[in-house]
Amino acid sequence: MLHDLDRKAIPKDLARSYGNNAGHYTDPLGRPLRSKPLLHRDPAVAVLPSPYETATARPVPPDGSGVLELVLDSAATMPVAAVDGTPVAVGDGTVYVVLPAGPHEVDVQSGATASPVVVDVSAGATAALVWREEVDRATVRFGPKAVDPLPPRSKVYLYEWAVIVLLVCGVPLALVNAFSLDETGSRIALGAVAVLALALLPFAPWRRRERERLAALRLANEGPGLARPVHYPWGGPDAADRPALVGDRPEALPEFAPGRGALLLRARGHRHLWKGGDGVVPRDAELASRRAAPPAVRIDGLELPATWGNWWYPLPPGKHTVEVEVETARSSVEFDVREGEATAIRADAHLYTRRGDDRGIVSDEPRLVLDAEEFRPEWMGDPARRLEYWS
Repeated sequence: MLHDLDRKAIPKDLARSYGNNAGHYTDPLGRPLRSKPLLHRDPAVAVLPSPYETATARPVPPDGSGVLELVLDSAATMPVAAVDGTPVAVGDGTVYVVLPAGPHEVDVQSGATASPVVVDVSAGATAALVWREEVDRATVRFGPKAVDPLPPRSKVYLYEWAVIVLLVCGVPLALVNAFSLDETGSRIALGAVAVLALALLPFAPWRRRERERLAALRLANEGPGLARPVHYPWGGPDAADRPALVGDRPEALPEFAPGRGALLLRARGHRHLWKGGDGVVPRDAELASRRAAPPAVRIDGLELPATWGNWWYPLPPGKHTVEVEVETARSSVEFDVREGEATAIRADAHLYTRRGDDRGIVSDEPRLVLDAEEFRPEWMGDPARRLEYWS
């Protein structure tokens, strides 16, 4: 059960774990889908040198400044946190960063990147953010409050298990016995399968309603951690014709500018920090703090504001070209925009930084893939589709 799993523990047999879940990390052709994060036996947080006063104890800010309380709750990894593009801390724990009053972009990276959060720091006050990595080390929640990741309890899961048993065991049993109807045992087996199927069938509409109810409950539970679109530049007007950072799990999308559509660009970087061995080290804060630089994004040749995560770019209807550049990798794709509609494109970058044979830090060639994906703004009003798309 998820309740019994220790997120902070390192699995005893990582090789077997990775082997049993190979499809999560590579596709059938062996191409990477996500990274296997570097695990640390001592992931305790450490402050990094930066222009900002950062400490593990709450400081007293000077006039005109406030404090960012940043909780990094990792699962045996050492996430690196940055404020306005400057790394300030690495590891598992809580740090306090003294910042000038105003909006600031806070970014945390572990095995993969995520959308930054723009936090408004008030003079003399403390703003809090919680970054939590789940036991799968792929699911991350980042927002002003910790959110319970467990799904609501429901008997619908028992119903679905019964359907699976019927399909996996009952149907083959019925097919085998269908060829020997003259035998009493075969007729009994077929009758039992039919009774089970007929007993489950009336509950199908209930399953659909229950799934909708659970999706709505999950969204309500995740409310404190849902992102709100923030138009660029931070602190500027929320003008519909400006690009916006929408976050990993947006509560809503920006309004369409009059006469325009939009590009929804979802950029994600997968940090591969080891090669060979079992992916476990006593502690390597230096390697873990090598933050993946954000991508450069150009639309029709014009460079636009960008970070890792999900961005909304208002565009006039017609054909456009988006180009994404990450380190030495560059890729582009053409797409169509229609008025009042959003076109979604996903950019997945695999970034390789590791210890070399001489124990120095080396980087290998990155891999970048751009793909169009289906998205409809009306999904935001359907809890189940919304959860499926943004998860």
